[in-house]
Amino acid sequence: MINIVVVSHSAQLARGVEELALQMMRGDGCKLVLAAGVDDTEHPIGTDAIKVMEAIESVADGAGIVVLMDLGSALLSAETAIELLEPQLAAKVRLCSAPLVEGTLAAVVAANSGAGLEQVLAEAQGALLAKQAQLGEAAPAAKSVELPLTQGKSVSWTVQNPHGLHARPAARLAETLAPFEAELVLEKQGQCANPRSLNQLALLQVRYGDTVRLIADGPQAEQALTAFRALAEQHFGETVSEQQLPSLHGIPVAESVTSGPVLQALSFWPTVTERPIGADDVLTEQQRLREALQHTLSDLNRLAERTGTLIGKPQAAIFGAHSMLLDDPDLQQAAYTRIAQQQCSAEQAWRQEMEAIIEDYRALDDEYMRARELDVRDMLRRTLSHLQQQPLQPITLTVPSILVMDELMPSDVVMLDRRLVLGICLSGGNALSHSAILAKAMGIPMVIGMNDCLSKTRSGQKAMLDAARGVLQLSH
Repeated sequence: MINIVVVSHSAQLARGVEELALQMMRGDGCKLVLAAGVDDTEHPIGTDAIKVMEAIESVADGAGIVVLMDLGSALLSAETAIELLEPQLAAKVRLCSAPLVEGTLAAVVAANSGAGLEQVLAEAQGALLAKQAQLGEAAPAAKSVELPLTQGKSVSWTVQNPHGLHARPAARLAETLAPFEAELVLEKQGQCANPRSLNQLALLQVRYGDTVRLIADGPQAEQALTAFRALAEQHFGETVSEQQLPSLHGIPVAESVTSGPVLQALSFWPTVTERPIGADDVLTEQQRLREALQHTLSDLNRLAERTGTLIGKPQAAIFGAHSMLLDDPDLQQAAYTRIAQQQCSAEQAWRQEMEAIIEDYRALDDEYMRARELDVRDMLRRTLSHLQQQPLQPITLTVPSILVMDELMPSDVVMLDRRLVLGICLSGGNALSHSAILAKAMGIPMVIGMNDCLSKTRSGQKAMLDAARGVLQLSH
């Protein structure tokens, strides 16, 4: 058994950590004690080496003792406490540099599951990986790899917990699987994790509706699978009501939690009627296109100015790049030539040229560059609107709302009133698109790929958008 000591300047902080940790602990797999604050009612913030020493002595029955500290003198007090201990007891103590809250929770789960000293330390020290991965500060340890257990048996389960396998159900899973003599892997969409590790489970980011598969091999593989299914059928120790509010799921882009009424809107595209032209109309159509392109370039300049003022110059450069593509003499000449050779309208010629560019982008191997096809469609739409004299209008919100749409063009995003847009849900979209990049820069919570968001919502319906998990929870 590995025991845990928490050293903090604040007794109140330590009790909060203890309260969290106790929710992860079942049975008597480990002991957790506190050495926090000093006995001075007027100045209670601080650490006391004697108090740390006594805390360590109180859990001396463990095979090892892990001490976690918050900052500064907490480390000095812990080091002094070890010097005061009997050598035999001091040899069992390890000071851990992990962050106090995350490290304690990870250490407790590992220790409570029967892990050895080195494994408990490793779990504590890796406790920030999941948070760093989600914030883009570190590569996640769970990767799309060939499954290491090719001969093992498996059981699958679709997670129904509203918040997925967050800390408490993950801790129950790790604890339940700990006793079995078996090699175990939990797999989700090709990503693999050690289900006995709270950190690895966090990196797997199992959400509501995800299907996970436990693969087991070894003498007690069958027992492990049976225990997994029994726990899963109990929703990993949580109560899941059949009356849960309906939720829709997508891919997070800009992460936050917000609530308010839904406002449905559809992307605007001008209505274009194809029409034949005669030889006498060629010059007229070419001039129509020339004027529409000039109007579009003027629009892009205004969009760049607005973006630079509201967000910043790097984001304004998006519309500068649009202008460069649109103002390409070769592109414009190709459209004028098409009008003359095919005797087609300006709308038809420009659409054919731009759609060829769109297809070129979609065929690229680079995912980031593929997402640029939306920019080309945005420019095509704007030029067609000038040709058809159907001006593009900003999306109008009258009250703070969660905007639900099929897709959103980059130029639409920068024209939104940030004060009224609580969040954005798209049935389509691309996390690498300039629409997503601009929304994130504006601080607008955004979720893409929420397939049913238009069919399952209605304007005015109350909803909560948890963009960190990609979930839109709806009221009845």
